[in-house]
Amino acid sequence: MKILRIDMGATGGPKVREESMGQYEGMGGRALTSALVAKEVPPLCHALGEDNKLVIAPGLLSGTAAAISGRVSVGCKSPLTGGIKEANSGGQPSQVLAMLGYGAIVLEGKPKDNSLYKVFISRDGVKVTPDNSLRMLGNYDLAEKMKKEYGEKISCISIGQAGEMKMSAASIAFTDMELRPTRHAGRGGVGAVMGAKGIKVIVISEAGAERRTPKNSEKFR
Repeated sequence: MKILRIDMGATGGPKVREESMGQYEGMGGRALTSALVAKEVPPLCHALGEDNKLVIAPGLLSGTAAAISGRVSVGCKSPLTGGIKEANSGGQPSQVLAMLGYGAIVLEGKPKDNSLYKVFISRDGVKVTPDNSLRMLGNYDLAEKMKKEYGEKISCISIGQAGEMKMSAASIAFTDMELRPTRHAGRGGVGAVMGAKGIKVIVISEAGAERRTPKNSEKFR
């Protein structure tokens, strides 16, 4: 597994890099999001400022055949409480992220302009592109638009109007198996932090993504 970092405040535009799990090897979900936030986010930073980070991490068993393994954790400094916040959700994005080999996505920095961005993650890499046509779309309309653009073999992580407006109770939506944004990381205003990062939607392609297999199938069962 690896960590995907997207620096939205980099000179010249968003920068993407991947790194090994390192000291976080063997961690996932809430343990991983809170550990990353505790280590990397200054406690006194503004929750909607460039120093806060939004961490999205699938659970340890995501992407496997284990039942009810599609949980995902979202962590950041909360604009609602001022402390480390963890909100979790169900949905398909955690499964596909894990199948693509990502233990976490870390959104860093803050855009230097007022553009709205979409992120596309596939087996072939990661693309971050501005797309202001998405501005002020609700999650359902947004999911339909992404389906038309990328096909139906995708999952989406997105914010609606409240997240764009950085409202402190905004959630982050995760699509279900029917590509409906019905699952939400709803606590702590995590959607406002995603909006502050300038990201409207993260689209994850299922093409070529293979289920994770255990080293010992019998013990796993």
